[in-house]
Amino acid sequence: MSPEDSLFSIAEISIGLAGFSGLVAAFVQHSGQPWRADQKARIVILIALSFGMIVSSLAPYALSGVSTSPAVVFGAPMIVFSVLTISLLVHWIVISRKFGFTLQFPYLSIPVLIGAVSLQVLSLLSGLGWIWPYSPTILVFGFLTVLMFGAIVFMALLQSVWQ
Repeated sequence: MSPEDSLFSIAEISIGLAGFSGLVAAFVQHSGQPWRADQKARIVILIALSFGMIVSSLAPYALSGVSTSPAVVFGAPMIVFSVLTISLLVHWIVISRKFGFTLQFPYLSIPVLIGAVSLQVLSLLSGLGWIWPYSPTILVFGFLTVLMFGAIVFMALLQSVWQ
């Protein structure tokens, strides 16, 4: 499977992640439990990352009808998604420290978070054409690390609901 073909799969997985997050939110609301700040923050970050991934993974197909330049087809989605993701991950770190959210899986979360941020920086540099210009492979690996981070946040959300 080529990196370009992987983008459709990533979009489908992102849709699933957003959908399951919505289901968890519905179950919490249906059971009458009040929302805690950490649960709200986890839902918001999951939905934002999922929709960002859906749009960014499908954008190269839409942009390829407008231009054949890799800078447009892959560079623009890489830049937009990297900036969005880095902003969300930094925001997540700041609010989780500010409000004292419990880190549910520290031995897994911290390395994945570091990997996700590192690959998003690499993806941003690639999207700008500075390192491995406009590489679809780096875009796919960047998406995969964000999906891994999203899965951890989803598991932490489930754990917080079940407590």
